[in-house]
Amino acid sequence: MTNKTTTQKIGNVGVDSGQLLVCDPCYFEHEWRKEKKNENIFDPQKKGEFSYAGCCIATTSKQQGGQLNFKIGHTGAGVAFATGFGDGNYPVFAKLKDYGTKEQPDVRVKEVIIKFIED
Repeated sequence: MTNKTTTQKIGNVGVDSGQLLVCDPCYFEHEWRKEKKNENIFDPQKKGEFSYAGCCIATTSKQQGGQLNFKIGHTGAGVAFATGFGDGNYPVFAKLKDYGTKEQPDVRVKEVIIKFIED
């Protein structure tokens, strides 16, 4: 096994709501709940809901993020979190690790890093 780890930029993510959501895109079609016009997105009953309202409640909490659940109630639909100082275009990096051999590389994404605030 080579165990070699590298970090590379894989793109940028634009933010216009001061928050991001990490989820599997296949969940949007059947799990995402779209708000109705004039609906209160800060209704406490929407906490944990896989929706824009659920994201807003999570990202404005003391923890600045939180778990979003599937319609049947269990965790894993996504995680929403606040983005540093808010809106912007943020670089996204992947840590890649080779779990293979010299003869047969097997590179996998080990970690994703989004830089909201530079030190």
